[in-house]
Amino acid sequence: MSYFLTIFSENIVPIFIQILLGYFLHKKFKFQIGTLTKIQLYVLVPALLFTKVSQAELSGDIVGRVFLYGILIFLCLFIVSSIVAKLLKYPKTLANAFINSVCFYNSGNFCLPLLELLYKGDPFATSVQIIILMTQNITTNTVGIFNSCRGKNGAKKAVMSVLKMPMPYVLVSAILFKLLSNTQAWSSIEPFWRPVGSAISMLSQGMIPMALFTLGVQLANTKISFKVPKVYLSNFLRLVGGPVMAYLLTLLLGIRNMDNGSLIAQVMVISSAAPTAVNTVIIAVEFDNEPEFASQAVFSATALCSINVTMVIFLV
Repeated sequence: MSYFLTIFSENIVPIFIQILLGYFLHKKFKFQIGTLTKIQLYVLVPALLFTKVSQAELSGDIVGRVFLYGILIFLCLFIVSSIVAKLLKYPKTLANAFINSVCFYNSGNFCLPLLELLYKGDPFATSVQIIILMTQNITTNTVGIFNSCRGKNGAKKAVMSVLKMPMPYVLVSAILFKLLSNTQAWSSIEPFWRPVGSAISMLSQGMIPMALFTLGVQLANTKISFKVPKVYLSNFLRLVGGPVMAYLLTLLLGIRNMDNGSLIAQVMVISSAAPTAVNTVIIAVEFDNEPEFASQAVFSATALCSINVTMVIFLV
């Protein structure tokens, strides 16, 4: 019990303090959410990705296996939530919003800060999570948007939205940087690179507080309700079903047999316990697809995950 409380106080409480700071300050000052999100997505996350990948030893097998896991966990959650929505005879719009609330979890704003705290900034653990974040971005901007608008914008626009994200290009750049730094030519390039590298490193350190602050700001705009059974069902599949499926997938893919396999498996299972992504609300509002349900699912999942995530960390 004491270990459980230690995990909660040292890893979960600091996260929620920063989320609440963003929540209450937004109530007073009304921040521009779009601006905060863009700073995070186009500056801080790429800086963190470049820093961590350039420091970590990630083989092609690890990158490929983690990316495959990200796609498979999405497919498992998609199939299960679709079956549940069909059995309960949800209307099409509600079924689509329900599926999104289960499949898409907060792998950026919540998971990255959590894992940075939990693993003391270990670049390997953070790099694994950022690859999972990339798969979530891809599925959210394709299947998630398609689910909400059912073809209003078409597949071309969804694919273009993915290609506009900087993370894939930064990942390739970080890998090329690692290769270059091991060559003889690096000694002549290093003096010019040093100030750039220092700037990127400083920006990456702002990712954790900005992500949590932004999450609080986003939650301040959601409607609070704990009375809708379908919301609790969404929370159960997201917060409990996610880690169970993630654990089974780590066994199926033989993750623990890889180099650093135990750490990779832990990151996969812990991140799968994250609450529903705030992006599901943004998509629901944008395409008028059950925005009230989406808001309630995000808020309640975020509130409940403090205990759930602590328990998953304790178990793994």
